[in-house]
Amino acid sequence: MSNKVDKLHKQALREHQNRIKPGECMKYIRMIIDAGFLGIPVGQEMLQLLNGTDLKYEIRSLPVSFCILWERNVGQQTIALENSPTGLDEAWKQENQVVQWLSEFNFQKAVKDQSLVCLGPRLQASFPDCQYTVALPKVRHGKHSSSVGQDALIEMQLLQELHIEQMNRPESHDLVAMLKRYTKAIAEAPYKKQRNETLNCFKKYLANDKKQCVRVDQGNGYGRLWQQHLNRLPLVTLEVAESIIAQYPCPKKLVEHFSNDPTAVQSLSDLKIKRCNGPLPLHTERRIGNVLSNKLYTLYNAKDPNTLI
Repeated sequence: MSNKVDKLHKQALREHQNRIKPGECMKYIRMIIDAGFLGIPVGQEMLQLLNGTDLKYEIRSLPVSFCILWERNVGQQTIALENSPTGLDEAWKQENQVVQWLSEFNFQKAVKDQSLVCLGPRLQASFPDCQYTVALPKVRHGKHSSSVGQDALIEMQLLQELHIEQMNRPESHDLVAMLKRYTKAIAEAPYKKQRNETLNCFKKYLANDKKQCVRVDQGNGYGRLWQQHLNRLPLVTLEVAESIIAQYPCPKKLVEHFSNDPTAVQSLSDLKIKRCNGPLPLHTERRIGNVLSNKLYTLYNAKDPNTLI
């Protein structure tokens, strides 16, 4: 019995990992679009553009008009409330992101009657514990209306903690582009969260997640990582790093040299650096020098973490 449970558990973990992988996760995310979009030109154009993409969506009447939210397929099944060939439906979980569309007319009207202050509380009451984005057409420049509109947008962000996205005209194209970005970010969020929990502190530098980082895989890449580490130090150029690596192929060799040889600092300072890889008569050489040698000795031998190098 326990073996079956273990197998099912491992299978569930594999399926979960496949669902959150980049490239696969988009298949398990869908948008829920309020039915009010069907009655406005921007909504109709938006739906036409969405039909030409790979994004999944479902139209439903939501508690707040002109809202869009996201749901994730959790890989489970529930008993179907309506007629279903199998009697089961896939289970979906709502994500914590909500977007509300605010037309230019409704925005200007809300500014005049000062009803914008109710927007945030209404979203919080209908969709608790979510992050809220208000999408609206870009505020037109004018002598008076522009400054009032900009002040209203600032108040929405500062006082109601609403994220504002202003759409260029035609708004439907920018709106669809924004929904694509949001959908991808929401779909990949579990994978990125898992990766950040796994790769912490120093391990991030080994994962090749950032620019100029080094990937270490199955023993390959340690030499490049050692060179990259040396290049991060002041006074260490590429030629200096290559000269040190030629003498000490790994940090352990350098540390052992400092530990076992009382003249290690002097011998390292006398290490010659080739300045040219061309013909032999053009080669010039110089020493590592006492300054860098002492800094390396302090770096690899100091016991106090607050020691100045």
